[in-house]
Amino acid sequence: MKTTEVRLGSRSYPVFVGEGILARLSGLLTRLGFSSAPVVVSNPRVFKLHGDSLRRSLEAAYGPAPVVFIGDGERFKNIASLQKVYQGLIRAGADRRSWVLALGGGVVGDLAGFAAATFVRGIPYVNVPTTLLAQVDSAIGGKVGINLKQGKNLIGAFHQPSAVLSDIGTLRTLPSRELASGLYEVLKCGVIRSEKLILYIERNLQAILSASPSALEHVVLEASRIKAAVVSSDEMEAKQRMILNYGHTVGHALEAATGYRRFKHGEAVAWGMMAAVGFGRELGLLEEKSAQRLLRLIHRVTKLPTLRGISPGRVWNALGRDKKFAGGRIRMVLLPRLGAAEIRNDIDPANLKRFLKNFIESSSNI
Repeated sequence: MKTTEVRLGSRSYPVFVGEGILARLSGLLTRLGFSSAPVVVSNPRVFKLHGDSLRRSLEAAYGPAPVVFIGDGERFKNIASLQKVYQGLIRAGADRRSWVLALGGGVVGDLAGFAAATFVRGIPYVNVPTTLLAQVDSAIGGKVGINLKQGKNLIGAFHQPSAVLSDIGTLRTLPSRELASGLYEVLKCGVIRSEKLILYIERNLQAILSASPSALEHVVLEASRIKAAVVSSDEMEAKQRMILNYGHTVGHALEAATGYRRFKHGEAVAWGMMAAVGFGRELGLLEEKSAQRLLRLIHRVTKLPTLRGISPGRVWNALGRDKKFAGGRIRMVLLPRLGAAEIRNDIDPANLKRFLKNFIESSSNI
């Protein structure tokens, strides 16, 4: 087991990465100061796979832990599911001394974290992410929230977890599409901060997609270190943390425009990264050789869901409601080179709207 840390003074917390963490969960939690059972938030599919291991570990130290189940999928990250978690906390007799444990992917972690942030004005929570995407992205950094039909994460808060415990063993139960989706978020971390990580993915792609424990531990740890370092430098996304949104400006809009049903999050981010590459090239950023290298790697990971039939107008309207759209102008993360990113606040909306329409139409047959 290896560890990195999100350094935020008195609110610093560890990120544990390794095989078999679920089996020794109670020992880690006890060391972190938790002395009573949590209220667990999960979904039925994840709990069927990993619930027995979690229960055995928790009961050894704390006795039975109540479980609240929410639906499986991005469309369930909503007010109705949040209300369900609140009611579960009340049934469990939760108060300000209680805490929440999120077992699942990004939807479970985001929603459980937001419930913890807002229940009796805030209680602790621990993330136990079971997808590659959650382990390297959403579980770290304290961004919690829910979606509205008009856009992703429009209701949310910053509420840091007390710990993140990423068991690599859970990744071997993922469908191949889910694993590939998570790998796009790993790639994003390399694209914005580490060309060395990009090279590792290029050389070890099949091992990663075959769920090799050593390859998965390497990419989860490296991406977690990058995310932790960025969050430590800019917790509230005043500026630098925005680089983590690379590919997300267009990616989030594609998700919203398709009702969160066509794309896995990482797949939408992959399309968003390709759009950012194309738009950046129009602005004279990222030399052609590097652009083609990144595009080739994105397509090597998996065959992405098509953009066919998606209305550019609906995507543009969804983008306009995104938090990265401010005062009629759009903040966008672009690449001057691989392994580096810059935040551009000078994006001309008309230029981006024209590009986006051409990008969607020209990509519809890919």
